[in-house]
Amino acid sequence: MQTCLNLPNPLAARESLFTDHGLALTTSRAVAERFGKNHKDVLRAIENLLKTSPDPEFNQRNFALVNYLDAKGESRPEYRLTHDAFAFLAMRFTGKEAMAWQIAFIQAFNALEAELQSRVTREAAALHQLRPLLAPVVAGTEQGQRRAAIGATINRSAASVSYHRRTARRLGLLPLAH
Repeated sequence: MQTCLNLPNPLAARESLFTDHGLALTTSRAVAERFGKNHKDVLRAIENLLKTSPDPEFNQRNFALVNYLDAKGESRPEYRLTHDAFAFLAMRFTGKEAMAWQIAFIQAFNALEAELQSRVTREAAALHQLRPLLAPVVAGTEQGQRRAAIGATINRSAASVSYHRRTARRLGLLPLAH
């Protein structure tokens, strides 16, 4: 006989996520709250994972120890967790309610990561449409061509080439000028 889990509202898990530099993240405090655990116990579980994990690079990429201010204004530790860190931690939690929250968090992470990827795709498409001259300016600059030579190939002035070079530098497509 199969029992149906009463899954938490996916929005509750989504409210526990945020983005930082294009990454979907949650915190050890949010995990403790949603899974009905004491934060100190979740911190201890993370510390044990980090001590026994065979991959220090995985730990460094996915678990970030930070501080937050508690209700009294005191600085306290918490971890910021990527999707992978959350999964690594949460797979140790057992019981039907824990499984329900695991599913809700995984779905929320997947939805947020899809939103982030969609945004990146839209921004790239918009940039391509708004800056069709950027690619030839970047290529010409990397080849060491002068502004006038680049401008002649794209039928623009040297001032226009300078503008597009500045834009490419702001976007990280060219190194900053010395």
